[in-house]
Order: sequence, then C-alpha cells, then structure tokens
Amino acid sequence: MPANYQMTKTPIYAKIEIWLREEATHRGPGALMPTVAEVCDVFNVSGVQTVRSGYAPLIADGTVERLNAPRRWAVTNTVEQKARDAVDPRASLAEIQEKVSELQTLLDALRRQL
Repeated sequence: MPANYQMTKTPIYAKIEIWLREEATHRGPGALMPTVAEVCDVFNVSGVQTVRSGYAPLIADGTVERLNAPRRWAVTNTVEQKARDAVDPRASLAEIQEKVSELQTLLDALRRQL
C-alpha cells in the first residue's frame, strides 16, 4: 500500500477513490485503469466491492467509464481536461487562473482527507 495512504480513519474505498483519481490524471484520456486485482494488490484488500466503491464516484462524474471487459475501466476525462472544458476559450487569463486555483484547492482538500 502506498505509504501516504496508511494510518488514517478514512475508509479504504475513499482512499482508493483518491488514488484512482491520481492514476486517471497520470494516465490520461483513453488509458486503461488498474484492474480490480491490481487495486486489491496495491491496497492489500480482498473485497471486490471495496474497489468498485472506489470506482463509483469516478464513473458518476465521468472521469472513467466501465468497459465491457470484466472489471476494466478506462479514463474518459481527467481533472485537467475537465478544467479545460469548463473554461470559456474567450475567458481572460485572470478567469482561467481563478478556475485553476479553485480546482487546485479542491484537489488539495481531497489529499488532506488521507
């Protein structure tokens, strides 16, 4: 298990969700996400439902999609892509920087939950 995911009262599925969001960002749109077995190995858990619970918010917000292959997901939209999509191309630099700052604050808050 990654060192910064230990010794907190945060439920394991929430830790898995945060880790998966980071993975989606690193992998980028179209990339395959870790399988249930891979996530179980990383977090030393055996519950398939725990991993699915970690994936559920990412599916709900459109970050990943469930593929037809058993237990596989693919990145559809990363935080950075959502930020680019949320910004009007005619927006001023200050508006874009403000939006990026808001997203960074949200990401920092998620990391502090660990």
